[in-house]
Amino acid sequence: MYIENKFLIVLALVTVLFVNKVNSQKNIISFYNCENFYDTTNQINVSDEDFLPGSLKGYNQKVYASKSKNLASVIYALGNIENADGVALLGVVEVENKMVLTKLLAEPLIRKHQYKYVHFDSKDLRGIDVALIYNPSKFKPYQYRPYSLTDETHFNDYATRDILYVTGKLGNEWVHILVNHWPSRRGGEKASMPKRLWAATVCKRIMDSVGKTNPTAKWIVMGDFNDNPNNKSIKSLALFNPFVVPFRKGMGTLAYNDSWNLFDQILLSKNWVADSVINYCKPIIYKNSELIETQGRYKGYPKRTYNGNQLRGGYSDHFPVALIISLKNDKNGPK
Repeated sequence: MYIENKFLIVLALVTVLFVNKVNSQKNIISFYNCENFYDTTNQINVSDEDFLPGSLKGYNQKVYASKSKNLASVIYALGNIENADGVALLGVVEVENKMVLTKLLAEPLIRKHQYKYVHFDSKDLRGIDVALIYNPSKFKPYQYRPYSLTDETHFNDYATRDILYVTGKLGNEWVHILVNHWPSRRGGEKASMPKRLWAATVCKRIMDSVGKTNPTAKWIVMGDFNDNPNNKSIKSLALFNPFVVPFRKGMGTLAYNDSWNLFDQILLSKNWVADSVINYCKPIIYKNSELIETQGRYKGYPKRTYNGNQLRGGYSDHFPVALIISLKNDKNGPK
């Protein structure tokens, strides 16, 4: 509680400082669950049958093209928050493979930024992976690798999504990034909680391992955690969570049984404040009228591509989240 309150106080102070600072470089750090972003090709050893031509959903090239265009429009909107020149970092989950990412970043609306990505195929049964999209004018990756949640005693009967680790330079700051898509609440929140606690343990082990040689490492931990900011798994990370404030106000990124959850979050390590490198930090749950369902049972929810097998032509069952941050001595981007 002390750490959380200290961060909230510092967050308020750096926000005020930013208002009085001219020519600060804004960086949009964002995250988006793309919900079933599949191509139309049958992949070996992947359960993608629901998203193939001839399926009950009628998923075809036209639907896929529309989905890609819609997601590009969200990335475009995120990159224009407060007149920022594109997103700096965007963690994404529920993407099938490199092909869908390549097509997405080639969409005309966002092509000019020449976004790149880091992605590894996981052993997830549904073939949905995590990835990091980055703007090469703002971020330069140095090292990256996936971390599996499988070991001798965990996830031996089925595989789940990996945790993606990327380190590189954001502006002139070295940063360490973890992109997560933790196990779902299938079977009930309490029954499935140990799986997410294990995912949190793996996250902590990665951070502790880096911390042994680099105790001042600055972490950005983002993802769809399938838990809220007040759940034990998130709190066990002992990181500053800017999304505690919107959560306490009843805001969320996805709805279930007419109740909002805030599973999508971006967290920061305490070294960001200890080294006083942030001038400004603002959390956002991004939504506009196009992203909201306007009819039927899910009116007011995020507008999905499908409601069951009914095509709605939407975007995702999650709203994206973003942090707007301004870093000291950040004017020219990566060298």
